[in-house]
Amino acid sequence: KELDTWIGKGLSGDETAMQMETKLADEIKKKFDFAYADWTVMQFFESTDLAIHITLDVVEKSDVAKRMPFKAAPMTTIKDPDGLLAAWRQYEEIALDLVDKGEVNPDTEKCSAVHCPFGHSHKKLKPFEKIFSEGVKKNEKALTEVLNSSKVMDDRASAAYLLAYLNEAEKVAALMIPAIKDPEPLVRNNALRVLGDIAEKNKEVILPIKPILEALEFPRSSDRSKAVFLAMMMASGSQQVRDEILKTGVPSLLSMLKGNQPDQRDFSHNILRKISGKDFPSSDYLAWSGWFQKVSRERALTSGQPTKSPQ
Repeated sequence: KELDTWIGKGLSGDETAMQMETKLADEIKKKFDFAYADWTVMQFFESTDLAIHITLDVVEKSDVAKRMPFKAAPMTTIKDPDGLLAAWRQYEEIALDLVDKGEVNPDTEKCSAVHCPFGHSHKKLKPFEKIFSEGVKKNEKALTEVLNSSKVMDDRASAAYLLAYLNEAEKVAALMIPAIKDPEPLVRNNALRVLGDIAEKNKEVILPIKPILEALEFPRSSDRSKAVFLAMMMASGSQQVRDEILKTGVPSLLSMLKGNQPDQRDFSHNILRKISGKDFPSSDYLAWSGWFQKVSRERALTSGQPTKSPQ
């Protein structure tokens, strides 16, 4: 009943929905003695409507080391370099208003950065392009310090997007990789989004697959969605990446295939097809599970190690 009330409040725009969301998650965490419990609400455009998927993300205490290998919360006070962080928040506020009005289509705009969530083609966003392109190059060191060390979560999250304006894919990727293990989900989300665009549009840049595969097990659904997209982009252009995913990433992919998140299911299915050479449908979990058990048995025969069945 409380869950239905919360969902109803959220759909109606009731300001108390966020408080109730936190209260419900805290109650579940306490009742079942979880190390972590929180809700992820994601929207997906489906063929006939806008679908809202609500996921309760939880982490058992025994799984903290594996699923929450995050850095300690930064504690440094850092000034806003040349007002860039404030400018980004202003840009983002204007852009989101334009998205709501249907005047900007997010993630389709081009600009002078390796990742552009809103671009600068709209006249209200155009002035920010020069501010960011010139300001970020001038303040690269300061923004990197913000991303790694600022105690203000919103500043770290903004710095991740701003550093994309260095427009040097390899350099930006190296700055984003450590941020994957930020303690705050918004910072992880932004870093993974930037890396996703780099992997998709800059195939010459070699990204390390190990931290991406670790992120497939991170606690929030938003973490896993960004990580599996990134893994899919990386797998499309590298046999070495496909081999590494086959060695260590398949259980995570099977879990996503079995789940109800449309993007995770589709992306994990795409990867499984690439690494296996099989063409089972995404709905046939048993076939994929059977394939992996067979591969695991064959590997065990050559290594002498016991096999584990997927959950």
